[in-house]
Amino acid sequence: MKKLYTLAFVAFAAIAVNAQTNLVANGGFETWNAGVPENFVPLTSGTFSANNFVTQENTIIHGGTSSLRHQSQSSTQVIEATALIDVVPGHSYTISYWFLDNSSTARTRIWSSWLDAANTALDNDADVLRLNEDSQFSVDNPQWVQKTFTLTAPTTSAKFRFQVRTNRQAAGADGGFIYYDDFSFVDNTTAGVKQSEIAGLKVYPNPLTGNILNVTSNSNAVKTVAVYDVLGKQVLNTTTANSEVNASALTAGVYIVKITEAGKTATKKLVVR
Repeated sequence: MKKLYTLAFVAFAAIAVNAQTNLVANGGFETWNAGVPENFVPLTSGTFSANNFVTQENTIIHGGTSSLRHQSQSSTQVIEATALIDVVPGHSYTISYWFLDNSSTARTRIWSSWLDAANTALDNDADVLRLNEDSQFSVDNPQWVQKTFTLTAPTTSAKFRFQVRTNRQAAGADGGFIYYDDFSFVDNTTAGVKQSEIAGLKVYPNPLTGNILNVTSNSNAVKTVAVYDVLGKQVLNTTTANSEVNASALTAGVYIVKITEAGKTATKKLVVR
């Protein structure tokens, strides 16, 4: 078994080192706390409603072990990553997400935007990021559908707001469900950047036999933690400010853990038993 673990690590390490980091924390909706998905905090302000009427779905999923189920209401409902994503003007980014709309009382569309330093939405790429025509809503389909765009960050941009909307099908036709999974925002420009040393990095316990993985370093900076299986599939993506990562979704096997802190990246092999 040790030989197999070693071979798996060697075969996949090169892939993991150059793996493109998903900048949407918990984009796969794998980490939930008391019914709330991490990085998708409920918010209500006047008529604006974000990340409400959601439930964790463990049967209808696209990847991993769970997805997000969102119920339509009489008013527009929003799914939005709480943490705005820092961007570099001129860099190429790929925006991607999956949804399943097989309801006659719900429909969805993207409503994202580049933001300037004051967090004001820019009009750049509005024709693909904010679909405002009825013909651009989703249509009923029993299969998962992917929306993906590769765009260049505008010269005046500083951040990106990742948002999709769930709407009723028509007046009096609400209460249906849209399922969302695998939100992803990747900086293509830095895909080939070499790793940098993270001082004092430790990932433990290893082997992991419980549900909590500790990721620590000499710095108290927030860390992005991405976990990949031996096939190269990302199975966990989250952030931690207190060193603890909920790894309950990981089954027994060998994984590569990719840690990013203050622009520096490192990878570690992890065995889960």
